[in-house]
Amino acid sequence: MIESVLEKIRTYYLEKLPFNKVLGIDIDLLDYDTGTAVTRFDMKEALIGNSAAGILHGGVTAAVIDLTGGLSALISCAKFHEGNAFDGIDEKLTASATIDMRVDFLRPGRGRSFHCKSRIIRAGSRIVVAKIDLYNEKDVRIATGTATYLIG
Repeated sequence: MIESVLEKIRTYYLEKLPFNKVLGIDIDLLDYDTGTAVTRFDMKEALIGNSAAGILHGGVTAAVIDLTGGLSALISCAKFHEGNAFDGIDEKLTASATIDMRVDFLRPGRGRSFHCKSRIIRAGSRIVVAKIDLYNEKDVRIATGTATYLIG
């Protein structure tokens, strides 16, 4: 049951959200017990925001923080409904939305690859708050964010 729910979340994010394909996102971890999610992506020319400096676009940084936090929120939703017949995960996926997000850009987005880690700081039946950090391949934190999600 748990693995099938996590697989539905993974499939939705990787195959049904076109923007995630543009970013080149891959999912390294979806931890059901903790709600932790880890994503990764490689730097590519289409993601550069400052061509002179060759750094990651701030919008990409914010988008990755948002989508990684969203993964944690959906894991939290699945946990909340644990024990119930949870065939409605597809509806929850498509009815979820970010309702607030703050991103602090700590350093220029320099790197060959990046990974983003999200953890839950509060989970309710419909509202989930996550703390998210984006790092480069040298584990230098590029940005940090907090996001609030409404779960369908």
